[in-house]
Amino acid sequence: MLKKPKVGFIALCAPVHVEVIDDLGRPFPVVGAAEMACRALEKQGIEVIRYPKKPLVEGKVKGYQVKDFNKEALIDSRKKAEEAFDYFVAEHVDCVVTFFTTWMWVGHYTQTILRARLPIVAWSFPRQEGCQMVGLLGMHGTLDELGLEHEMVYGMHDDPATQDKLMRYIKACAVVNTLKKSKYGRFGGRCMDMIPGLFDNNDWLLKFGVEVEELGQEVLVREGGKFKDKEIKDVYSRIKRLFDKVPPLTDTYMEKNIRFYLAHKKVAEEHGIDFSGIKCVFELSDYYCKPCIAQSLMAEDGYATACCCEDKGALTEYIMRILSDKVQFQGDVEYVDVRTGKIHMVSCGAAAPSLAGNKSKAGIYAGPPIEGEAGGYSVTMESREGDVTLARLSRVKGEYVMVIAAGKLYPCKKSDIEACGFINLPHFNIMLEGNAEIFLQNLRSQYMHFVCDNIKDELITVCRLLGIRPILV
Repeated sequence: MLKKPKVGFIALCAPVHVEVIDDLGRPFPVVGAAEMACRALEKQGIEVIRYPKKPLVEGKVKGYQVKDFNKEALIDSRKKAEEAFDYFVAEHVDCVVTFFTTWMWVGHYTQTILRARLPIVAWSFPRQEGCQMVGLLGMHGTLDELGLEHEMVYGMHDDPATQDKLMRYIKACAVVNTLKKSKYGRFGGRCMDMIPGLFDNNDWLLKFGVEVEELGQEVLVREGGKFKDKEIKDVYSRIKRLFDKVPPLTDTYMEKNIRFYLAHKKVAEEHGIDFSGIKCVFELSDYYCKPCIAQSLMAEDGYATACCCEDKGALTEYIMRILSDKVQFQGDVEYVDVRTGKIHMVSCGAAAPSLAGNKSKAGIYAGPPIEGEAGGYSVTMESREGDVTLARLSRVKGEYVMVIAAGKLYPCKKSDIEACGFINLPHFNIMLEGNAEIFLQNLRSQYMHFVCDNIKDELITVCRLLGIRPILV
């Protein structure tokens, strides 16, 4: 993930149950179970913020019900609940995990949960000790009654299915929280009348919490001219390591792409831009050069940037980038075989070189003489193989939808590439896992995006949290 998920963790209990001993001589609340749950989250690589800032049980946990537990660490009153959630808000957690050590008085928590507006995980073990399920169901019903976002989890801390469910929801909450702190940099503007890719600044701010900064592409050109020869040569050395068949640095297209790449990174950092779109056609492609190598390097760096200033595509890529650090690709869907599920995708020139497979390297070649008079280079390669998740954010009559599919990359044949007519471009074949007709009917742009990872379930949960209708292929 782009950032480590951060969750608040509290163990709930009714005030009258804290010191109750059951008929078998055991402490009634399952505080040991709560400590097991908290430690399991930490083992998953999550940053867990406890309240209070101390463990429920010190040292080794010797059972679900333990005698020596920290009674002050149980959130059993309205005052403690308010303090806990105020602390979690100040810590900017992605969500709050509430674990039920027994049943509790829901009214102690409702107002502070409403005020904090943080997603809630309501969790108990599927065991009878402590009557913990009673508390779980009471909270679940209350949150549903109030229309508050939450995930009910009824499973053991060491059960893989429970861990997967927890991680999917927590990761999705991290996406939503990250978006609310993110800025999109729009370099240029509407490109070639691509209406399906357009957006509304205020709509994005209200819907996703994303702020937008509009900049001219000339900013990148002018900033690029300020870099020194050594900085250019350092990037060129990296390009020679990443690519095969690299044009000389004395070539004007190579130098311009390197300067554009460095400027893109510099301006993004200075302006706090987390993801971007570059218009390219036709101002850059007519009067500067095609920035395909620069865009390829940004993609290799793991930075979400969309060609043709394709706004919804950029947001799709950024959401996938938050969820996964695997390499991504933006390209045109050139062909769909609805009978077999074969998809052929091509980019106008940009692709991360790590998409190359079969122990080969990507190459840099002269781009086709289309969409710009200034000229430039494009990337081509023999595709890697493996699982991918495809996704694309669109809008239908004002409603946001996201088509989500799984597939497998496999190498292109010579005939696949020649059918396009332009050989020296990045070509990819994908075998779709799902209904190709549904996929086809829900392509609302020539662009589609894939990441070399399996994040289909996580994207579905993100859609739920953001109020996007997922379209599953």
